[in-house]
Amino acid sequence: MQKILFVCDKNECTSFGRLTLNLVKAVSGKFDAHVLWLKTPKFFGEADKNATTSQDSNYESHEVWAKSLYTGYLSFRSPLKKLVKKIQPEIVFFIRPELGFLVPVVKGRAKTVMFVHDTFAETLYPNSTKFKLLNLFYIRPTVKADFFVYNSNWTRGQAADHFGIEMSSKPGAVIGCPIDSALFNKPETKPTFEEKKVFLRKYGIKNFDGMCLNVSLDEPRKNIETFFEMASLRPHVAFVRVGKFSDRLRAIVNEKKLYNVYHFSEFKAHELRDFYRHADLMVYPSLLEGFGLPPIEAIACGTPALCAATSAVKENLDGVCPLINPPTDAEAYARVIDRVLAGENVIDESNAKKLLEHCSMESFSKRVADFFNSISGATP
Repeated sequence: MQKILFVCDKNECTSFGRLTLNLVKAVSGKFDAHVLWLKTPKFFGEADKNATTSQDSNYESHEVWAKSLYTGYLSFRSPLKKLVKKIQPEIVFFIRPELGFLVPVVKGRAKTVMFVHDTFAETLYPNSTKFKLLNLFYIRPTVKADFFVYNSNWTRGQAADHFGIEMSSKPGAVIGCPIDSALFNKPETKPTFEEKKVFLRKYGIKNFDGMCLNVSLDEPRKNIETFFEMASLRPHVAFVRVGKFSDRLRAIVNEKKLYNVYHFSEFKAHELRDFYRHADLMVYPSLLEGFGLPPIEAIACGTPALCAATSAVKENLDGVCPLINPPTDAEAYARVIDRVLAGENVIDESNAKKLLEHCSMESFSKRVADFFNSISGATP
């Protein structure tokens, strides 16, 4: 059986870590799978340093430590080279372009595949010296990979524009992203209004007519300011956000006196599922997304989504749920919130079913298998 080595620098609770494990599942039975976890204290706790390397029946796990990805620029290279020499994989699969600096380490020793998943740092932070350097030294070498996979057609187009002919001329495929349907699914019975109120009271959220949920990072592209503006327009509705509550966001909430906004830094997976299920609406005004899993996870849990008509979100959800253009029009979002709280179903159930089938693990696995079959006889 052919060997494949996945390289990931994020833990299993992050989107990249989960994606890595989903890729392992997708190739199970077809490849002898290995995962190299590039571990740093930011994403792996101190306890991990003393723990025995985990062993999953689906793959063999390896690890190497560094203080950060930046110090790993030098210290990750030799361990990766030694591991490739030891296990001799046919394919080395990098989980994100920020690991592009490692592509030349294994170039010529195995077929190299890069998963391109999102927009690019300098387009989000054009004046940041940090991100200019990140792009120059870490991301630019990703074009040296032999093959590319993408999570959306939108990302593929962005990558072609950003990297040019050196990437766009090479073989690639859009494989998407799967959702965990074993976790994110509808409850046997839809929660009643009273059951939702009881659920929210456990988290200190009381005396509101409904709840809108947002799951996002604190980045300009996430358009959280518009989410807060919705809260200002509808003070009788609770607006719950899952994600880091930075000083910047805290200042906005305090300035606007948004007493109906609640923040939770993180949830365990089952807690997030329960919030999806008890929300009246998932609101996702993000300006730029390579894929956008949260609104799809919410729909899988039986909760409607309301999103911005932008990037891959529009690609995935056009015809499924209401999309707002321009994405900063808080009044337009608020009007849809009113319709949902009045009992209107704003989801096209037929299109939602097709979307969830497309995002199923079964469908994802087929696309992954088709891609690997397409490159099996190709010469890098």
